Amino acid sequence: MAAINCGETRYSTCVFCDGGCSVAVRNDGEITVSPLDPAAPAICSKARMWREYRDHPDRITQPLKNVGSRTAPKWEPVGWDWALDEIAERLSAVIDAWGPEAFAVSEMPLNTGFGGITRRFMNHLGSPNYMAPVLLCMGNTAQVHRATYGWFTAPDWDKADVIVYFGQNRGPELWPAEFLSLKAALERGAVLIEVDPRDTDTARLAHEHLRIRYGTDAALLLSWINVIIEEDLYDRAFVESSTVGFAELAARVREYPPETVASICGIDAETIRRTARLYARAEAAIIPWGVVGDMQKNSTSVLLCQCILRALCGFLNASELVFGPSEGQVTNTQLSDFVALSTEQKEKQLGSDEYPLLSFKGMELYDTASRAAGLDHIPDIMGCSCTAHPARVFEAMRTGAPYPVKAFFAVGNNTAMSYANQQGIIAALLAQELVVVFDHWMTPTAQLADYVLPGDAWMERDVVGPNFDVAPAATFNQAFCDPPGACKDWYYVVKGLADRLGLGEVFPWNDCHELYDYLLAPLGRTWAQTCEQPAIPTRPVAMGSFLTPSGKVELKSSVLEALGCDPLPSYEDPSEPGADCATYPLVVFAGARDKCSYNTNLHQIPALRKREPEPEAYLNPADVERFGLRDGAWVRVSTSHGSVQLVARADVRQPEGTLRVPHGWWKPEAPQGLDQGLSAACLHNDGMLFCDEPWNLDRVQGLPNLRGGVRARVENLE
Repeated sequence: MAAINCGETRYSTCVFCDGGCSVAVRNDGEITVSPLDPAAPAICSKARMWREYRDHPDRITQPLKNVGSRTAPKWEPVGWDWALDEIAERLSAVIDAWGPEAFAVSEMPLNTGFGGITRRFMNHLGSPNYMAPVLLCMGNTAQVHRATYGWFTAPDWDKADVIVYFGQNRGPELWPAEFLSLKAALERGAVLIEVDPRDTDTARLAHEHLRIRYGTDAALLLSWINVIIEEDLYDRAFVESSTVGFAELAARVREYPPETVASICGIDAETIRRTARLYARAEAAIIPWGVVGDMQKNSTSVLLCQCILRALCGFLNASELVFGPSEGQVTNTQLSDFVALSTEQKEKQLGSDEYPLLSFKGMELYDTASRAAGLDHIPDIMGCSCTAHPARVFEAMRTGAPYPVKAFFAVGNNTAMSYANQQGIIAALLAQELVVVFDHWMTPTAQLADYVLPGDAWMERDVVGPNFDVAPAATFNQAFCDPPGACKDWYYVVKGLADRLGLGEVFPWNDCHELYDYLLAPLGRTWAQTCEQPAIPTRPVAMGSFLTPSGKVELKSSVLEALGCDPLPSYEDPSEPGADCATYPLVVFAGARDKCSYNTNLHQIPALRKREPEPEAYLNPADVERFGLRDGAWVRVSTSHGSVQLVARADVRQPEGTLRVPHGWWKPEAPQGLDQGLSAACLHNDGMLFCDEPWNLDRVQGLPNLRGGVRARVENLE
């Protein structure tokens, strides 16, 4: 679609963060971006900086080939045909030599506007080794929801009278749409329970602020369930008619009385009881999703407990809505064409033996429930129902065990900085025969590539979504400016490679708009018609039903049990084994969202860097004094795995004895190349501090523990 005309209005979704604010774009002689709904002004300052992003002088606008080395790259501009010809030839050589499983991809569909396309490409090539950083985010949450309910849930903010947040800090620059919903709920009298060691802005709005110790969320939740069952506060009728596993759950939570858990969490037993009662006695309580629970040693148990609480207290399909997969347009799962990947190749998926919930093995356990709901396929929820395990993929890339992985694509994803053990990921990339990056910038990952392909951005692309199958909501986004230079959409790349690799008939659509016509065909619509009438109808399958193997809410998960995992939630001390507390006196928390960046992106934008010019570590003033630090001075933060350099900030909101470090910091203006520290990524990114060894991973999903337990020290650099 061409640039927006004067007097015209178009509609899009900002993806400068994962809040996904809907925007209206109008050209009145000057292009303006504003909230789609003027009555709900959910938009932050980042969305209005689209020009600075699009026209940034450092943006990659033509394909680049590395004619130097991985450690000392030298970039040469090439044409698209040249780049795709060479990439296809080299990828084909890898597959011929090592098999299709030697090809791996890390992709963030939100950043490309396409879901299902990459999986379709890999499934027809024969590779099971797809992964996505959403694994460390809502992707793993969705899998636990599915194991409990059969699909994902969403809170009804309009009904909520009690809101429980686990570490969420919302504001005008952090998920503004949800912040407005929170404010509206509080104004009509809703009660907020905030569980967060830090005294955040959102915590200061709370009626109850539980400043538990880092990493003890699961223990608190288990104790809440203990109180609710022991005091008979649960919805007995719902439990008896619609759940399985109550007796086993009740036996498990007897191990977590408030008096025991109080000493674990660092709060008093009466606070645990009071807040459990407050939740259970609500008319319409909600527990909105938040990323803090997704990267803990006990992540699976945290999420299981949250799911169980909603069911025990009768909030499912009342204030917490259980959606099913949707029908209407062709879904991402259908587009992915998973049946094209043979059983033999699925069994080669890396990490599926150790962490099977998110693998093909886990996905296949929903076959009967899916067919009972009238589906002819098993839906892939949130793009993470059948993914390889990142740590095992990177290990295979480094070592060749259990088999070699020799070609790697990073698609809309700064892979080197997006997972734990950054040192190991860098080594894995260096060992590859082919590395391709599709991005906007010369990121640290791109600096290690053979080819960097310039992608379009959200303001430059037309999209029929959603990018993930998770809720019955279709999206429609229109480009309002042209991509700069030779930037292309991701479908252009996949189509070009498919044609060259003999998969042309699998991708018969000449461009993305022909693809969108195919996606919309079941609705009797085309892309052009949708531009005239943007609302895209969807129909949820089995809305409110439980698409689990039992057809009920599984308080004891048959899916986890079938996979050889503990089917009930529990709590494991996240403390680092054998840690020397004298050498590493602080407990570190990483991965919290900053206001002026989105994971590793947006550090290029001058207005945002002016607000947050340097990566900062937050310590309690007592710890600043104890360690002889100076507020505003550079320090070295070290764990047993690695170290980074950050600016120390004394912050009374930070609990004493703990340390908060930011996620995703590099300096685009710093020198490039591994010998130069990959534009300071090796100096500043939190991925340098955390290992991906089994002791630091959630036992079920293999998620790295970034939220308490790992210990650190801080030393002056000045």
